Amino acid sequence: MLNNNTYYHEAIRKSIVAFGRLFSDIRIIRKNDDNSVEQTIKVPLAYAPKEKWLVRLDSDPGLNNYTYVSLPRISFEIVSYAYDPSRKTNKLNRITCENLNGSNKKSVFSPAPYNIDISMYIISKTQEDGMQILEQILPIFTPEYTLSVNALPDLNIKQSVPIILNSVMVNDEYDGDFQTRRFVTHTLNFQMKTNVYGNVNEQGIITTSLANLSDPDRNYTATGTTPDDPIVENWEDDF
Repeated sequence: MLNNNTYYHEAIRKSIVAFGRLFSDIRIIRKNDDNSVEQTIKVPLAYAPKEKWLVRLDSDPGLNNYTYVSLPRISFEIVSYAYDPSRKTNKLNRITCENLNGSNKKSVFSPAPYNIDISMYIISKTQEDGMQILEQILPIFTPEYTLSVNALPDLNIKQSVPIILNSVMVNDEYDGDFQTRRFVTHTLNFQMKTNVYGNVNEQGIITTSLANLSDPDRNYTATGTTPDDPIVENWEDDF
């Protein structure tokens, strides 16, 4: 199609995995009446849309059946991709890296800057659980946090990926009868500024070059006995 080379640098995947690891170790605590810590709960994290968990919880509101779903939990998903012209560079620029043995070198053209919009959902049974999780996230983003991602190991390219928290919304679904389960959902909208790289080219290194130079100020004569004889250049000046 566009070229005959098949490549996959996992640049987007690495950025999403790095994003998820930021929130993979969030915990909440349960306290007794005397304010002592009774229980510490690690909040599960998954890549999934919010509707998937809500449908699963609605189908078994009492959680009497065997289930992997518990609250609170965090999920996130990619919402959209958008080209970022503000970070555009000359597309003909090359990033080059030589091998340690000096036998050849690899290069790639300037990457294409893209913004990835990500929505993250904090689903809890109470406002208290949701606010505990939220207060462990909001101070990190002011409103930006920068990650370092090993984007292209072949060229040893490690890029800084800014993550911007654009908005936080809350939805408390408490309407309904007493058998209807309550959901408190906090929705955080992020934007990740990453780069997408093209095909990596590999070629040998130029170690020797030959140049034919002439000096118009020097006099020389070309002599030959016959037209078929080779021409001999006799320089009058010594170097």
